Amino acid sequence: FVSDVTKYISGCMASLSAMIQLELPHINILSKMDLVSNKKDVEDYLNPEAQVLLSQLNRQMAPRFHKLNKALAELVDDYNMVNFIPLDLRKESSIQYVLSNIDNCIQYGEDADVKVRDFIPEEDD
Repeated sequence: FVSDVTKYISGCMASLSAMIQLELPHINILSKMDLVSNKKDVEDYLNPEAQVLLSQLNRQMAPRFHKLNKALAELVDDYNMVNFIPLDLRKESSIQYVLSNIDNCIQYGEDADVKVRDFIPEEDD
């Protein structure tokens, strides 16, 4: 997925389509990050720039697809709603980061009652 820009664009389009059609909160997770050898490539896809995507697409595809490539790169850049969270099962911090993003997305714990005793300082005797 992160080794080929065309697969990345396809994943972005599928994610954007699901986001628009379902109108539900969701998170895109890049799993199997423990198998990726070059972490710099991953960083390029976590925060992509349209010009970088466009240049990679134009290098891989025939010149007749340049207009389509430009439109797809601009679509990913204009919506800027699709992002991916890396998941490395070997790192507990990675799992916690994904879980905290899921909790934030579904607003887990937002309706929990606040305990007053947590905010009252203890008196020293």
